[in-house]
Amino acid sequence: MNATLPRLPVALATSLACLFAPLPASAADAVVHYTIQRGDTLIHLAQRHLLREGDWVRLQRDNAIADPRRLRPGSRLRVPVRLLRQAPAALTVEAVHGPVLWRAGEGEWAPAKGGDRLDAGATVKTGADASALLRLADDTRILISPESAVVLDGLRQYGTGMMVYSRLRLDQGQAEIDANPGQRPNVNLRIDTPGAQTVVRGTRFRVGTDGAATREETLQGAVTVTAGGRGVSVEQGKGTVARTGEPPMPPTALLPAADTAGLPTRFERLPMRFPVPQLQDAEAWLGQISPDEDFRRILLERSTAKGPLVFADLPNGDYVLRLRGADRFGLQGHDALHRFTVFARPFAPGINAPGDGGTVRTARPRFEWTHAVDVSGYRLQVAEREDFAAPLHDAGAGGTEWTPAADLPAGRLYWRIASIDGSGRQGPWSTAAAFTYKPGPGPVDAGRISTQLRDDALQLELGPPPAELRYAVVLSGRPDLGEPLAEVRADDGSIRLPRPEGGTYYLGIGFEDIADGTPGPKSVSKIDVPHPFPWPALLILLLPLL
Repeated sequence: MNATLPRLPVALATSLACLFAPLPASAADAVVHYTIQRGDTLIHLAQRHLLREGDWVRLQRDNAIADPRRLRPGSRLRVPVRLLRQAPAALTVEAVHGPVLWRAGEGEWAPAKGGDRLDAGATVKTGADASALLRLADDTRILISPESAVVLDGLRQYGTGMMVYSRLRLDQGQAEIDANPGQRPNVNLRIDTPGAQTVVRGTRFRVGTDGAATREETLQGAVTVTAGGRGVSVEQGKGTVARTGEPPMPPTALLPAADTAGLPTRFERLPMRFPVPQLQDAEAWLGQISPDEDFRRILLERSTAKGPLVFADLPNGDYVLRLRGADRFGLQGHDALHRFTVFARPFAPGINAPGDGGTVRTARPRFEWTHAVDVSGYRLQVAEREDFAAPLHDAGAGGTEWTPAADLPAGRLYWRIASIDGSGRQGPWSTAAAFTYKPGPGPVDAGRISTQLRDDALQLELGPPPAELRYAVVLSGRPDLGEPLAEVRADDGSIRLPRPEGGTYYLGIGFEDIADGTPGPKSVSKIDVPHPFPWPALLILLLPLL
C-alpha cells in the first residue's frame, strides 16, 4: 500500500477465525466430515482416500454403519485425518500484471507468469503498479496488491481433495481474499502477517500490513479477531485494528461507497486526474485501476490524503476505477466502481502558430505544429465555430506545416490538429487554438494624392489616414522601391520629403497598421525632377565674348 494511508501500531498474536476452528497443530485429533454421495461405498472411499484400504473397517465401526456397501446419500461420515493420504498441494498463478517475481525458498528470483504452479516455501512479490492473482486448490483467490510480498508456508491436501489446508504469510502490503467461493467442506486457509493470524472459510475480506500495523476489513461473512487474550467478532461491513499488547479495537463500520457520478469518463490527454468525491469521515483515498470489474489484475494503484488521484499512463481502452475512502484508523471502506475510457494515442502534436489568442494578417497564413513521435501524418481542421461543426478546411499533412489553398474569412477562427499512426488510425484532437484573422490595410486612394515639387522639398498632401492606420512613404530611384532614398511614416496626411536631384524617381505610398506595423500595398507613382539650369557653366563660356 502507499504510505499516504494512515499507519497504525503493529498487531501482535492476533488470530482471525471464520465460522470454524482451524486445523489443530497436530492432525492426529482432526476429523473430516464427508457427505456421502450416491454410489459411495466404504471400500470405494478407502481405495480413493485412505492410506490403507483396510481401514474401511475402522470407518464402519466408528460410524456405526451396518452395511459398508449400502450408504445413505446425504449422511455424514466422520473420517480421522490421520487415516487420509497426504500430498503437497500447489498454488497457481492465475494472472499477473507488471513486475511480479517469485522464488523457491532462498533461491533466485524469476519473473512470474500466468499458469505458473508454485509449491510450499515459495515467495511471490509485486513491484510498483504490479499485481498477482493466486488460486489455491480449493479455488480460493488471493489478489496481491502492488508492493506486497506473500510466502507460501504450507500447501497440503488430504485424501484425494477431501480436505485442503493452506497457510500463507503476508509479509508486507495488502491482499484481498475470496475464500472457498464454492463453500466446499473441509477447507482450511490461514493467512499470517507479522503480527496477525487469519483463519477463514467461505468469506471475503481484506488484510493489510505495512510491517508496523495489521488491519482487517470483512466484506462478506463474519471474522473473529483475537489479540491480547481477547477476541471480537467482526461482522460483514465492519473492520478492526489490533494494537500492540492490547485487545482488538471494537469493530467499526466501514465507510460507505463514494458517489463517483461526477468523475470524468473519458481522457484524451494524460495524465489522468480523478478528483476525490466528498465523503464524511474519509481522511485518505485509495484508487485502483483494472481492465475488468472483477479486478483479476490491478494495473495501477495510487493513494492520496486529499486528492486528486493522478495516474500517469494507460493504453487506449476501457477501464474501471475502484475507489475506497479510508477512515482515521486506516480502515478502507466499501468499493465504488467507476468506468472510464482512455483515448490518448497517437498523441496530438503541440500547436505552434497561429498560437492561441494570436492574430494573423494574411488571408492564407502558415499553420505550424511540433513533430509527434511514431506518426505517419496529421489531420488539421480550421473552423469559424469552436465545435468544428462545419470546418472551413479539413486537410491532411505529412510534415509539420500547412498553408490553406483558399483565403480565410476575416474574424475569430479556431484550429486543431490530430496525429495519424502507421495503421491510419487517428488519435484525439489537440486542444483547439483560437486566433483572429485581421486583414492588412487596403491601398491608398490614388485620387487623394497631391504632389508638389518645391525648390527645396517634395511636399505630399494625402489627407488624414483611417483610424488605427498611418502612412508609410518610400522614395526610390527604382520601380521596385529598392534602395530607398527616403522613408517616412506619418500619422497625418502632410508629408515633406527632401527634394532630390534632377532625374526620374518612384514614390510609394501605402497604409501601415499602427498596432503591429502590418503594411498594406503601396501605390507607386513616377516623378520626374527637372535638372537646374547650368548658369555657372554658361557664364564661363560667355566671358571671352564679353
